[in-house]
Amino acid sequence: MMLEFLKKYYSQVVLLLVIFALVIIKFPHLSLPYYGDEGFAFGPAVHLMYKTGPSLLPSGLDPEYSYGHPLLFHFLVSSWMKIFGPTIFVTKSFALLISVLLLISLYLAGKSFFNAETGLLAAILMFLQPMFLAQSSFVLLEIFLSLLALWTIWAFFKKRYFWYAIFGSMLVMTKESGLFLIFAICVWQIIDFILEGKRISIIGFFKKYAVILIPAFVFGGFLIIQKMTWGWFFFPLRMKETQLSPDVISHNLAIIRGIVFNLDGRIWLLVGLLISTIVYFFVARQKFSNLQWKIIWFVMLFTGIFWLASAFNFISNRYFLIIISTMVLVVGAVLVQAFEAKKRLFYPAALLLIFSQAIFAFHHDRNGDDSLGFEDPIIVQRDAIRFLEEMDAYNTHILTHFLINFNMQYPVAGYLSGDKIFDNTTGGFTEFVQLAVISNVELSPELDSLRSNPQLELLKRFERGNAWTEIYQRKK
Repeated sequence: MMLEFLKKYYSQVVLLLVIFALVIIKFPHLSLPYYGDEGFAFGPAVHLMYKTGPSLLPSGLDPEYSYGHPLLFHFLVSSWMKIFGPTIFVTKSFALLISVLLLISLYLAGKSFFNAETGLLAAILMFLQPMFLAQSSFVLLEIFLSLLALWTIWAFFKKRYFWYAIFGSMLVMTKESGLFLIFAICVWQIIDFILEGKRISIIGFFKKYAVILIPAFVFGGFLIIQKMTWGWFFFPLRMKETQLSPDVISHNLAIIRGIVFNLDGRIWLLVGLLISTIVYFFVARQKFSNLQWKIIWFVMLFTGIFWLASAFNFISNRYFLIIISTMVLVVGAVLVQAFEAKKRLFYPAALLLIFSQAIFAFHHDRNGDDSLGFEDPIIVQRDAIRFLEEMDAYNTHILTHFLINFNMQYPVAGYLSGDKIFDNTTGGFTEFVQLAVISNVELSPELDSLRSNPQLELLKRFERGNAWTEIYQRKK
């Protein structure tokens, strides 16, 4: 009986085991303080919206907190907080819930477009991405954006246009880069018209695009309200980061290629895709349907458009989760279809691909928000701040850098033990500085030189993994 059940529902059982593993891995992270962009931007923003009331309007948050982004994510997290409470654990549990939904959605989308094996393999490969494992407890936009992008793609290709309008509008009301997917769909529709060779009237053409562009109209409405509220369409600081130099754009394109296709062993996904493609054309008996080919080609088109468009602005590794989440779907689909007729080869091939990602998944070799190593700088910075609290150094002149300075002055970040803050911090070394707090996160040459300054001596060093934070005191 049990064997029959497992044979019938093995893909669902394995998916549940993957989700269970994610929750077990991430549960300790739900109580950690905020970190990086989450710490000084999105975390404080959702707590502020909790106090002022959930809102989708640009006036719902001061631009200092919203950075001009649409506010759907902030609205949902602050609403979640209204139900369960205004704690870091609660906000991060929302992020984990979204991450679980992404794995489930990858499985269901793969099953809907291709088959259950494709969906399961895509979900496993996504689970093993260090970027996903890190971000799945961060109060940031990228996993939610990836989830909505997947839902939007599913609705469009399944011709569920009502849900396309809903999901696409949610996508662009989460982050501006959601428009890249809508643009990709616009381009794809023209390609599809050409490939299908069907004649379409001008009225039919405009009706089709009237539906496709609904999310863009929604975003346009948001921009108009934002202009009326704050006097600008896009956050001026972000606009200053726009890159138009050909040399910079070319450099950014190379960086993005490295992030998406090389970092964390994803080159092996491409190798697996290449080998599977060759096997598919020469061995596979069952070929992809017309719709399945459309999905594959669309993902390639979307990847190219997102890659190019992202090169014009500031780059962060996590921004590319959205195309990694679609890439694993295509890799899974081609591998499954290629080896469908050779089951004895399918399982070794799938396990080899999974292993190629698993060996990178749980490393703590980086301190950013794109690997599980993020935990180390959080803990050492928290311990350093708690040490200063034990010293009762609240009014002492302390030199430190941006992130630690923020964490020392804003209890909402989660590093302080209470509401009392360090209100005498500075970023420059002066005659008044009595203590210096230096971390290898944001370590500049100027800060690094202070470590050998003859006027300072090491008081305490906190170290975990590759992360360290040192506290220096002025020599007496």
